[in-house]
Formats: sequence, structure tokens, C-alpha cells
Amino acid sequence: MCNYNNNPPILHRKELLLPPDHPDIPKFAALTKQLEDAGLFKDSRKIGYKKQWEERLRNAGYKVVDHQLVRLDGSEIAPPEVIEKTSKTVERHRTALTRYALSKPMQLLAKHDFLEGQHTIFDYGCGKGSDVDILRQNNLIANGWDPHFCPDNPKHTADIVNLGFVINVIEDKTERMEAVLGAYQLCTQFLCAAVMLGEQSTERGRLFRDGVLTSRNTFQRYYSQEEFREYLRRVLDEDPVAVGPGVFFVFKDKDAEQAFLERRYRNRSTANRLISQIPKAPKAPKAARPTKTEKEQAFYQQHADLLDALWLCWLELGRPPQEDEFSQIAAVKELFGTWQRGLNFLQRFHGNDTLKLAFDSRREDLTVYFAMRRFDQQRVYRHLPESLKRDVKAFFNSYPLAQTEGERLLFSAGNPTLIRQMCQQAANQGYGYLDAEGSLTFHTSQVVLLPPILRVYISCATFVFGDVTSADLLKIHAESGKLSLMKYDDFEGLALPRLLERIKISLVNQRFEYYKYGETYAPTYLYLKARFLTSDYPHYAEQVAFDQALSAHPEFDLEGYGMPPEQFDATLQRLRLEVVGFELQTSHHTPTLDAPCGQYHTFRDFIECGETQAKTGLPNLPKQTETYNALAALALQVVDPVMDYFGGIELTYGFCSPELAKHINGRIDPKRDQHAAHELNSRGNLICERKGAACDFIVPDENMLEVAQWIVQNTPFDRLYFYGNDKPLHVSYGEEHSGAIVLMLPGKSGRLVPKVIPISTFLLIPSR
Repeated sequence: MCNYNNNPPILHRKELLLPPDHPDIPKFAALTKQLEDAGLFKDSRKIGYKKQWEERLRNAGYKVVDHQLVRLDGSEIAPPEVIEKTSKTVERHRTALTRYALSKPMQLLAKHDFLEGQHTIFDYGCGKGSDVDILRQNNLIANGWDPHFCPDNPKHTADIVNLGFVINVIEDKTERMEAVLGAYQLCTQFLCAAVMLGEQSTERGRLFRDGVLTSRNTFQRYYSQEEFREYLRRVLDEDPVAVGPGVFFVFKDKDAEQAFLERRYRNRSTANRLISQIPKAPKAPKAARPTKTEKEQAFYQQHADLLDALWLCWLELGRPPQEDEFSQIAAVKELFGTWQRGLNFLQRFHGNDTLKLAFDSRREDLTVYFAMRRFDQQRVYRHLPESLKRDVKAFFNSYPLAQTEGERLLFSAGNPTLIRQMCQQAANQGYGYLDAEGSLTFHTSQVVLLPPILRVYISCATFVFGDVTSADLLKIHAESGKLSLMKYDDFEGLALPRLLERIKISLVNQRFEYYKYGETYAPTYLYLKARFLTSDYPHYAEQVAFDQALSAHPEFDLEGYGMPPEQFDATLQRLRLEVVGFELQTSHHTPTLDAPCGQYHTFRDFIECGETQAKTGLPNLPKQTETYNALAALALQVVDPVMDYFGGIELTYGFCSPELAKHINGRIDPKRDQHAAHELNSRGNLICERKGAACDFIVPDENMLEVAQWIVQNTPFDRLYFYGNDKPLHVSYGEEHSGAIVLMLPGKSGRLVPKVIPISTFLLIPSR
């Protein structure tokens, strides 16, 4: 017997266990609201016993006194406002939305192929009827009822009944339960029930019964995933199937339930890949007598629609289909005489290798399914559907063997060493990115391609959360037994999508944590996206090229989670780069003069640094955006490294516009010196065909020969003009990267004469 004397269990949320008219409900509910707002119920595994609970309170700086949360110093925290328990103030109909796309539960029904026209749909609590209208526009049999907007509509029975975001807006517990029971009674196959989860909503209101009353006088009862599962289980005495956050299917038809669960673990990509390998008949020479193989190819092409459909059916099943598993059985018998002859022809035509691949793939799918049957022990079936019986016989010979195989696979998925090995194997096969900690991150489209052990690992998270493939990326934390789901803004269409939602599921305690990015958490960029994809993903080649272009700039820190978005954007601006589609391009925008040009300067520094500009006051502004880009490149590639090594510099001459050049008599050569950068003359031609950009500067208290020699050895300069140890030097950076060095030496007349010398010679000049 357990002894709880030293650390007894404690009870939270006492108001939920009391009758609706109990006088202490407001007091207990107020405390619960305070604790929730303070975040003290997070990770609820650690708050069930007195010592752990009191430790959490102390660490957070709180204590509970007379059913009120107060700070440790005794100061009070304003309690949530509690209003009367009457429901007259609640306006439920105001929660109804006018939708122009299907609601989340309807989208999940579509994702799982329940809106293909084979099922009737009834929307219980349909609001303004947007879902019903959209379904009818797509030729589905759909009806709806709502107590406010269409109370006179009949309540129809249907294969599927949707109860989407209804019970969470009903403030009366009895009515809430009646809605669930009433909706479930109308379905013949299953009920789709959905609520808003507390962690998904930022809306807060005044405490009201077991929920909150919003500023719009609507009621909201927020659930956790497990709380809603348990509520449905208690009311309907059925085990719900999680299909998404806050969305569950509750099956009345157990054959339909088994078929749905089995489809969840089916790898459809294998059959689609194999069907695409059907050989096309080559054109035979006119004079040649066709061989038997050529006759069969011609026969196949003549009846390709029928034979492709039958072949695809075979590949999807992984075993020879029975007559009642193919809708065009009559056409096959008419063509071949008997069903078996048709199968024999396909087997002879395509060969056994393809069938072996399909068999192995389907056996893996079924083993994963039986592993999850073993994991979900609460779901017990009296019999198997006929199709599943055939699968068991074809792939395992017997049901006990199928169960044994599934159990072995399930237990393997609980072995961290095996999980690490399988993550490594998947990464070696080109599926996802394996980080230094051994965690594997990959696109959700690759789930069915992973080793079976990893598929079971992921499926255990599906049991808790629902359809994990609704996210964009998944991350298997091999060491901690967790799975993360990441959803991004336009993942497919952007080279740098931003994180919208992250969900971390713990397989140990069967719970998940939800993080929404935007307000509380800054949405981060996803860097190097291609490493998470396979080559058949849309825009893969463009993404690879973009990632390579981004990685070529060492200024971008892309390791781990990469640099914060604001730092990345600032670096883009500093480098005069911009992301256009899937390309990293030089900027096409004109910056402000005080925008950064390199790490230490602004564009104003390079534009207003000359003595002539200072005397004339001319704006000296570039007209070409390429000039700004060239100045930024000069700063980043040459000027910044010099300052990193020698310290501050004094710019004496920078950009020179054609207008400014007119005021500098006889001392410059605009066609060669690159001070005009990418500016154009009156004829629209480049003033300096060398392009790039140039500046003159001096480093105070330094021998400029040493500075010049350091530049030559450590930067990708284009041209360097050296005037003397105590004179400013001229340096440029451009696409030619000529590495030219010119000594400006005084001639007999006293005028400076240029002398081009090799780099090796220049570096041997001793400094004085």
C-alpha cells in the first residue's frame, strides 16, 4: 500500500466535480483561472503531489491563501472578474462566421478522402451554412441545421456528422452533452467533433461557469487535447481518434474505423512510383514482323486505361486483387475470358520484380498498422473487415503472426539506440537532415518513405495529436522521445519561409505543447530549406541554388537555427542584397544616405567625404542603384577588413558624380579611376567601364606602405594606387579583380608618373 503521509496527492480544478448549483464554484473557478493565467498548470505531470506543487508555486513566486493566488510577499493578485451564472447574457449566434473556404474539420475530412462524393454529410450546428454551401457547390450531398440560423431545417441522418466548434460555445453543460449525443445519433459511420484548444487562442474574458465570457458576450470553453478526448469518451462511451489539434473522429461503424486507421499507415507513393514505370511500346519498323513481346506491348497500349487501372489496384494492395476489389471486373473478363488470365497477363507483362517491391512495401504498411493496434490497447474489435482478413492471409499467413510482427516493431520503436540508427539510415538515404545531436528533421511528405521503426515512432505521436502531416516539417528527437511539428508561412513557395506554429509532442507522457509565433515568439526564418527535402519536391533545384548562394556569404550565420530574422534582414541590407523568389539578388532599391554601407560606415560617408564636395556643397548623389551596391561591396570586401585590423581610417575621396567631376580640375581620370562606379554619361554609357567602386583613405599614425601591403595580401581588391608612406592610398573593388598595383612616383618634372608593378615586387618593398 502506498504511503502518502509525507507527500499526499492534491486535487486541482475542484469546480469541475461539483453540481452546477454549488455555491463554491465561483471561488474555486477563480483560483483555477489565476493559476492558468500564471502558467502554473503547464506540464501537469509534475503538479499532482503536494511537495512538487508547493515547489512550483515557490519557484514562480506565489502561494495560495484562502483559495486565492498571492505573491510570496503577501501582496494580492487581481482576481479574474466573476459574473453571475445566468446565461441570459450569452449570444451564441455571434460566434458563427461567414466562411469562403472549408472549416478546419471539413478540411481534415477532405484530407482523409471523405469528401470524394461517396459519403453523405450533415453539419450539426452549421451556423450560417458556409461549409454546406461549399460542399453542395462541389456536388456533395450535404445538409445542415442550426438552432439560430436555420432551426426549421430537418435533422438528417448521414454517413458523417460534423460537430465543428459547437460545444465550446455552449455555456450550459447539459445542453453541451445533448448536442454531442444528438449529433452522434444522426451519424451512420462517424462523428467529426472539433473544439478550440486553449493554447490556440489568445482571447481572454471574464470567468463564466467553466469557461469565459468574451467582450462580444459570447461564451468560450477552451479544452486541452486530452481533456476533449476524455470528454467525448465519457459522453459517448467510445474511444475517439485524434485527427488534428482539437479534432476527433468518433466511429460508430467499427469496420469503417479499422479501414480508416489502416489507411493512415499506407504508403501510396510506392504504387504511384511503380505505376509510372510502365514501359511504352516502341514503334516497330514497318517492314519488320512483330515479335510476341511487341504484340503484347501493342495489346497493352490498346487497352491501357483498363490495364493501368487493374495494375495500380494490384500495386496498391500489394497482392493479387479479388474480383470484388476491382470495379471494372466485367471488362477484364470480356477482354481475357477469365479474371485469372487477366492477372497472369499483367504479371507476365510487368515481371515479378515490381510485384515484389509492392508486396514488401504493403507488408511494411500492415506491420506498422498492427504495431499501432498493439499501442492503442483500448481499441478492441470483434472481427476484421474482409479486406484486412485477405491482407493478413496474404502477408502474414495468420492473425497471431501479424500481431507478433506488429508487437516486435512497436517495442523496437521504444529503443533510443535503434531510433538513432534509423535516423542515421534515413539521412544516408537522402531523407531529411541529421543534426549534431542525432535528431532528424524532414518534410512530412517523406513519412511513408522512412524505415518502419521511425514510422511507428511518428504514429505514436499521431495517436496523441492527430494528423502530423498537416505540418510542413517533422523533427524526431531521438534522445528525448519527442516529436516536433513545424508549420511555416507558404513553405512551398518561399525560399525563406517563416515559422508560424511549433508543436512538441512527448511520447512519454502523451501530451503536447503548442507555440504560436508572431506576438509572444518572433517568427524565425527557415534557413537552408533544401536539406530537408527530396529532389522531387517543387522548386527543389531553385532552392538548392538559393541555399548555395546564401552560404557563399560568410556574413550569414546559418548554423543551427541560424541568425534572428532582424539580424538577417539587417545583414541583407548591409550587403545590398534582397531575396526575390528563389534568387538572392543585388538590391534594386535606392537606400537612404544614412543607411549602413559596410559594418562601420554609411553611404553618406562615401558620398560626402571629398574636399571638393565639401567646398561646393553639391549633392553628389548616385543615380544608379548598382553604384550603391558597388560602394557596399567595396566597404565589405576592403574597407571593413582594414578597419578590423588597423582601426579607424579617414576617407579623403569617395564617390564622384559627373557633376562633381566638373569641379575637380586636372587631378582625376573618371574613365579609369572607378570613383564614378556604375554611373552613366549623357549618352547612357558607363563613365568607367571597369565598374566597381573606389575610395581614397589614410590610416592615422600608420605607415601606408604597410597598410597597402596588408590589403594586397588579405583582400580581393581590384586596383591599388600607392602615393607614399604618409599619403592616402587609392583602392577599388570590382568584378575584374585584376589585382593591379600602381606606384605613383614623381617624375623629372615633379609630376606623378604611374608605374605598374607585380604583386610580388610590391610586397618586397621595405617600409621606412
